[in-house]
Amino acid sequence: MKTRLIIIAFLFTQIFYSQIKIQEDNLTVEYAKTKKASQVIGVVTNVRTDSKEIVQYNVKVRIEMIDNKKRSFDPNKFSLIDYQNKKRLRPLSVAYTNLTDKWHFIKLIKNKPKYKSLEKRYKPDVKDTFLDYEFEGITNLIIPIQYEAYDEYKISFKNPETEECHESYFEPKDLRKRNINLYFPMPISAESATLYYGYIKIADIRFK
Repeated sequence: MKTRLIIIAFLFTQIFYSQIKIQEDNLTVEYAKTKKASQVIGVVTNVRTDSKEIVQYNVKVRIEMIDNKKRSFDPNKFSLIDYQNKKRLRPLSVAYTNLTDKWHFIKLIKNKPKYKSLEKRYKPDVKDTFLDYEFEGITNLIIPIQYEAYDEYKISFKNPETEECHESYFEPKDLRKRNINLYFPMPISAESATLYYGYIKIADIRFK
């Protein structure tokens, strides 16, 4: 019985991490795990990286509002810093999944689009808080995302769709508590990184 209790306690410490309090946003962040992300669109992430120099990782965290009330949560404050290459990266996709549901934070674009199909993603009144945080000696690495684009009222059968490239961020969403999946692009040479929420360190991560 004693041996069994020791094993259970060991497993418990391996799975769960301490909650980090974010006083300014009245919430806690708990790091869970990191793994390589599937590149099958629609299964978990909705952004695929084709470059052989980039690996996409799924970083899972749990968010809980301290007062247990549902309110706006801003995922743009999350970043991974690769100190080896002195780069700070933002998520390409943010989502939660469970047995019956899958939901992605809506991606917004920085510049006014040329095509009507992307107009709903352009909301300049929504602030990109990723840019509020700077780390000495670290450069923000921004990776634009390609969106399928078309004019809803002028679809050409010769060229039914095209692509438009945009720097992107996320629209905040109301939640009370939720497991969140953050999908980060990382250089294939990266051996480790540190997860931050704003300036607050959440966890050191090693890539296998």
